[in-house]
Amino acid sequence: MKTTVFIKVKVTPGSSKTEFYSVMDDCCYKICLKAPPVDGKANKELIRWISKQFGVSRDNVLIKFGTSSRKKIVEIISPSVAPEWYNE
Repeated sequence: MKTTVFIKVKVTPGSSKTEFYSVMDDCCYKICLKAPPVDGKANKELIRWISKQFGVSRDNVLIKFGTSSRKKIVEIISPSVAPEWYNE
């Protein structure tokens, strides 16, 4: 797997659970987040979930663009696994 991976995500905060939902037409991964979009809680939940999915520490997951938007670009440094929903 690559040393660094960048993925485009569109988040839906305030969902019933945190999970991968679908791949959109623009190759953006739609992720549902249980956390509400208040005080950075949704971003923290996204980082926690992505870090688990790619087998890295939370410090290795960075939101590069879109911290206050639903559409984000996330950087994953040195992922050890690729989740089944991820396509390079």
